[in-house]
Amino acid sequence: MNYQVGDFLVHEGSGVCKIEDIDDMELMGKGSKKTYYCMAPVFKAGAKVFTPITGSTIRLRPVADVTTFNKILDNIDDIECINEPNDRMLQEKFKEVMAEFTPESLARVVKTVLIRKWQRIESGKKVMALDEKILSVAGRKLYEEMAFSMGKDIPYAQHLFEDAVKIHFSNNLLVGA
Repeated sequence: MNYQVGDFLVHEGSGVCKIEDIDDMELMGKGSKKTYYCMAPVFKAGAKVFTPITGSTIRLRPVADVTTFNKILDNIDDIECINEPNDRMLQEKFKEVMAEFTPESLARVVKTVLIRKWQRIESGKKVMALDEKILSVAGRKLYEEMAFSMGKDIPYAQHLFEDAVKIHFSNNLLVGA
């Protein structure tokens, strides 16, 4: 799919970006020109991202609209937590689900990690560092896109999502937390 200058996209690594230019460039002195999307991440002031229009392994997609996030929030109970008793296997499952590259998959991972975190805290255990790492990556991606779609800031989106999960927290039991 070809995008135009001014379009907002979700860049797999850099989150919500605005296409500022489309230009033929020769990067890294490799001698071959390619056409690149020249993008600015919305939530990283001054940053630039250059992604080839063709032949890139980095995925791009349109930003989900506000109805997608309202549906996620309204149906938070229907989002199935990822259930795996082995922590190492669970981390791999998180990565697999995140690779689906959708707001729904990110919501599934974030919901699962939040509930695991809260259960560990309730039972007097430390929060696992791997869970915090996954939460920081998946949460950032989810909250940025959600905030952009809703025209709000990231803390607002984060609190909105976490509050929706908290309401249903007691209904969810996870193995391995």
